[in-house]
Amino acid sequence: MSTINRQSDYKKSAKANKSLAKREAIKLAATELMIELGYEDTNLEAICQRASCSKSAIYQYFGNKQGLLAALTEDVALEISQALHAFHLQELDVAEALLMYAKLALSKILNDKHIAVVRATISSLGRYPELGPTYYQVGAKTAQSALTQYFSAKKGSNILDVDDPEWAAHEFQGLLFWERLVAQVVGAQQAPNDREIEEHAKKVVDTFLKRYRVYEA
Repeated sequence: MSTINRQSDYKKSAKANKSLAKREAIKLAATELMIELGYEDTNLEAICQRASCSKSAIYQYFGNKQGLLAALTEDVALEISQALHAFHLQELDVAEALLMYAKLALSKILNDKHIAVVRATISSLGRYPELGPTYYQVGAKTAQSALTQYFSAKKGSNILDVDDPEWAAHEFQGLLFWERLVAQVVGAQQAPNDREIEEHAKKVVDTFLKRYRVYEA
């Protein structure tokens, strides 16, 4: 490779890294402000000031404030979905894969930042009804689709007895999140610590596998 090509690649890489850093700074600023002020009172000017960026950067990366809120949710869903795919490719035992997925998902979904995003979404539905379906599609549905694909891959095997992978994914997500998520959104519980995540994840996986796992006679 010539010196000119190396310099060109270096410049492209540096530009991409700078762009990614700016995007992450905007998301961090938006999350912090939503925690402090709520969605409706978080304006683009405040985000720009905290992230040291221009409004044009927000429009470029996210389209608008609603797109920015969707990105905060989508990042979490994609991270846990990609992790589950990686566990599948590693051919981990189903119990181990589900336990690793459950612990990662709990730590990402039930932390204070994500709960603030959920609260911001709910509190803004009166004025911005489109936020609800967007949150559901890029968040819950994305994560559930990854589980559905995982269970579909196990269907017909001697590992899991799953007739309906989509329903099995729905059941697993329900066991994992429903009660804890509601309790935290309404302030009845705090974010779980590492020990609580470990214990809850294990109970959910054990309960799920008692129903669906194929055990040799």
